[in-house]
Amino acid sequence: MTNVRLNEDIKKRLDTLSKARDRTPHYLMKLAIERFLDEEEALEKERRLVLDRWKKYEITGEAIGHDKVAEWAANLRTSGTKFD
Repeated sequence: MTNVRLNEDIKKRLDTLSKARDRTPHYLMKLAIERFLDEEEALEKERRLVLDRWKKYEITGEAIGHDKVAEWAANLRTSGTKFD
């Protein structure tokens, strides 16, 4: 079991929301922590990927030039891919 100390403002907000959602404060805290972890783990995974790619670039000097990326992007547009 893990204990978390919350200030009075957070406690009041949590209590108000739990009543509005007909859920326990415990449920809302678990949900918030799970969402936070999902987001932070995804960010950490992306950060590691970027660092790995940067290390590879530093070792090999291999990179994709602007012209090649621009050509690739143009092909996406003509292939019917929709961008928002």
